[in-house]
Amino acid sequence: MKVQEVTYLSDYTISIKFEDGVSGTIQLNDLVEKGIFKVLQDKSLFAKVYTNGYSIAWSNELEIDATAIYSDLTGKHFGEILGSTFTHAAN
Repeated sequence: MKVQEVTYLSDYTISIKFEDGVSGTIQLNDLVEKGIFKVLQDKSLFAKVYTNGYSIAWSNELEIDATAIYSDLTGKHFGEILGSTFTHAAN
């Protein structure tokens, strides 16, 4: 699953759309309270969110894996999401 689009909405909320049609909004208020993400308390910096397709990012050092966001939006566990991505070689 790949991110097609991420858009800053307001405060610490982003809109995200995946290539399979899953989309929604995510509030990241808790994120900006932790560790290296505290710099994103500056809303002008937070608003510069972008995607490289596989993560939501603000810089090379500040990224969130897209699978985590996809899991939050769909309620699916990582195994369910990644299980459909991997296949086994035929014997």
